[in-house]
Amino acid sequence: MKRRPFILFTMIALTFSLGLVGCSRTIDDIAKWQAKGDTEKLMKALADPKTEVRQGAATALGELKAEPAIDALAALFNDAEESVVLASVHALAAIGTESTISPLIAALKLDYPRARNTAAVSLGELKAVAAVAPLCEALDDSDETIQCNTAIALGRIGEEAASEALARKLSSRTERLRLECAKALGLTGGEVAAAGLTGALADSSGTVQKAAIASLIALGKISEPYALEALRDEEKATRKGAIAVIKGIQAIPLVGTNAIWYNLAKVSVDTSDAIDSATVAKLAKMKGETATLVEACAHEVADFREHAFRALETIGKPGAAAAIAAAKNGVSGNAASWYKARQQWEGNPSWLIDMWAALTALNPDFEIDTAKLAAMYRKGRPAFTTIVSPDFTPSREYIPALIALLGDETVPPPEQADYDAEGMPVIKKTIDRFRGEANQQMAQTKLIAAGELATYPLLAAIESKNELVAGHAADILGSLGEKRALEPMMLVLGRKIAAGEELSHSPFYNALQKLDDPAAEPLLLKVRPNPDRAMHIFERTYAGVRAISAETQDATGIASQPIGFRLGYINNGKVGEMEITFVKDASGDWKPTPALPDSL
Repeated sequence: MKRRPFILFTMIALTFSLGLVGCSRTIDDIAKWQAKGDTEKLMKALADPKTEVRQGAATALGELKAEPAIDALAALFNDAEESVVLASVHALAAIGTESTISPLIAALKLDYPRARNTAAVSLGELKAVAAVAPLCEALDDSDETIQCNTAIALGRIGEEAASEALARKLSSRTERLRLECAKALGLTGGEVAAAGLTGALADSSGTVQKAAIASLIALGKISEPYALEALRDEEKATRKGAIAVIKGIQAIPLVGTNAIWYNLAKVSVDTSDAIDSATVAKLAKMKGETATLVEACAHEVADFREHAFRALETIGKPGAAAAIAAAKNGVSGNAASWYKARQQWEGNPSWLIDMWAALTALNPDFEIDTAKLAAMYRKGRPAFTTIVSPDFTPSREYIPALIALLGDETVPPPEQADYDAEGMPVIKKTIDRFRGEANQQMAQTKLIAAGELATYPLLAAIESKNELVAGHAADILGSLGEKRALEPMMLVLGRKIAAGEELSHSPFYNALQKLDDPAAEPLLLKVRPNPDRAMHIFERTYAGVRAISAETQDATGIASQPIGFRLGYINNGKVGEMEITFVKDASGDWKPTPALPDSL
């Protein structure tokens, strides 16, 4: 009797339990309810104790785009199972309406990276403006993929408010993130975006650089001032990118300061270190921009300095004031003392020297070995040893000292007597037999090698009171074919002619012949010809015939008397000879007399 109640209770409990099992949901139920579109039962299934049922129900509701289930799905964010949380976030993303924005924003804070990633992508697809601030925070996510997809999302939303956060990430160590941020900034826009993208033009990744260029072009007019400013950047990649942007937005400057920097930037990114004469000519035409050209002479980029320097030399005296003003407070150290010493240079005072020295001293890479410089100014053997050394380069810093060596008249001391006053043999000391002519010749060689670097101080040196220096300077400029030397050399030669000097072998006379300019011909006619002049007149008369020698026939040696030459020449492969006599006519011109025949 006592066992019956226990048996009855057990049977009732078993029956109840079996009933519950019979009512439990399954995956098949989820599929059936999804097929019928029964969102009510699916929503109830979100509370099922079975993980797979909750997960399946969430997925089904997402596929059905069941907006009434949004809150219930969001409630699953607290589920203990990651798979269920992921299913709920995916479902909200699938529903994809404005009502899902708030829960998706909340999902950006979930513990599971895949859930956060889905939320970020979905918010971008929804162009959820309200999500900009939370997405900007998500750029700091610990997961790189989430960071990148967040940047993409912000780009899709396209709100300027995101630009600052995106721009900050352009300095990330992750190339992929920098790339996506560069792309996104082209869509979010604004001043901050343009500034950040300009900085990215020099990114270590070429892919990021290209993305930055494309985005700046996409931003259009707002990029213009940033790209123009970037033209003068020290980084070659930045300048190159800025040029591409300016071309892309069709904002190439044709005049003014920006045109100077644009042309300098263009020539600085080519593959050649040589001076581009076309660029120099273009810059020289912008005579109203001398201050900008002077500024460029103080730039870190060598191509800027050299092209601006040459342009200012082409412009000439109008650029001197700006150069001198800039050097007044813009140079220091060795450059300042070197610049101050110009007052002792050959040919000074001269605006040529003032301008050239100022521009040279402004160079931030100004470098001079004071020991070498001191040795050069000592002249003699110390100078020669210095300038023939393999490590000596005739840079601008040393040009004035080289010009000074053109006048080196060092002579060895007189020979010592074999016996002293008392008739005793003298023990002779070793004497350096060095002569200054060696320095003159070597300095001339070095200055010719320096070429245009030495043009201005050589032009000034033509007026040096030291005849050796002035003559060598004229000879060098004539050898270089420097047309700017024509006028000053004509002035000097004219003064010498007026003074009645004998100039047949004057370096000024020879240099003007080398320049071969018709403007000098009236002066050259006033000088008694030398062999070079005779050969020049002959070749000018007979085009295509080459004079190979000119033997002087000067019977009297009197400077006012006629002078003859026996010329050897080659014409059509055959050697010939001709005698030419020059006579000074009534107007003081030396001309062939009789006149040369029309043909040989």
